[in-house]
Amino acid sequence: MSEHLDIRKLSGTSASNVVTGQGYFPVIADLGDGELIVVHRGGSGHMGLGGRLDVCRSLDWGETWDAPVTIADSERDDRNPALGIAPDGTVVLAYHWQGNYDEDGMWKPELGKQDTRVVYSSDGGRSWQNDILMNYLELNGSSPFGKIRSVHGVLHMPIYGRVPEDVPSGTVTVDPGTVATFILRSEDNGLTWGNPSLVALGLNEADFLVLPDDRYLFAARSEKRSEMAIHTCRSSDGGSTWGYLNRVNDSSEHPPDLTMLGNDWILMTFGRRHEPFGVQGIISKDNGESWEERRLLIDDTLPGGDSGYPSTVRQDNGRLATVYYTAGSWDKRWDTYNPLEAACKVICYHEQELIDQF
Repeated sequence: MSEHLDIRKLSGTSASNVVTGQGYFPVIADLGDGELIVVHRGGSGHMGLGGRLDVCRSLDWGETWDAPVTIADSERDDRNPALGIAPDGTVVLAYHWQGNYDEDGMWKPELGKQDTRVVYSSDGGRSWQNDILMNYLELNGSSPFGKIRSVHGVLHMPIYGRVPEDVPSGTVTVDPGTVATFILRSEDNGLTWGNPSLVALGLNEADFLVLPDDRYLFAARSEKRSEMAIHTCRSSDGGSTWGYLNRVNDSSEHPPDLTMLGNDWILMTFGRRHEPFGVQGIISKDNGESWEERRLLIDDTLPGGDSGYPSTVRQDNGRLATVYYTAGSWDKRWDTYNPLEAACKVICYHEQELIDQF
């Protein structure tokens, strides 16, 4: 493989922390005119009943960030945010409401206490109201993930959970296929959800883009513990059916985040959960049909595998901001229930400088 492009060495790059002591699973959204918000997990480690969801804000294109403000902090583990902006400007946050812990706070998935909730903001994420159970009960308890995108005025949300009883023949499947990933839709700015598309079995933690020719490109990590690489597939009928499965990277490199650049190239960022631990990216110049061999190096200084989950936005001025998290230390690389040296980091860089390198 050719030498990486180290984003940190580009002249217009800056790097800082969004928040320290927390910051798991961040999702970023662009409110315009240099204003960004990041929703992330605080209150606990990778898992734990103390988990809550907070939001941080930047008013200067991602260079500096305000202190976190709490969105959801219940008696359960509030986790796994999915974030987007509705056509009417409402900020929509869906999340996993996880109660599968025993009286000692230890993980007990057999308890079956999980739901899916949605909460809303009408003032750019400064205040939040109407925290409710998601109405589409067939997928209640499933986990939303990543970016909620608006497509022709309809919100589309990736969500994964149990495999349905009736799976259409020809459904995209990656072994062992015990998890199902859907795209769920809302036509009323996120108030109600329905019209699901089953995308794939065996894939989770997904993102998707609508390509210039209106095809859908979908990317997700494989569930098999010995692999957990990123696979892509695509749809030519608005997400109703899917095909053209393709694995795009190595094992323990996930989950994907997709960003359409101004020249219609695609940037995919992902966590690298094997040494050297960090965050990397790849570029496609042909709508995800193939990916450049040269990788982007965003961070290679993280102490362990409890890290990554990048989320990227392209802003109006061509400035890109990628957020991701780190936890653990060089002595203790994974601490499940404690946010050991946790932080949400951000790296800001110019799109044109990136494009010029390719």
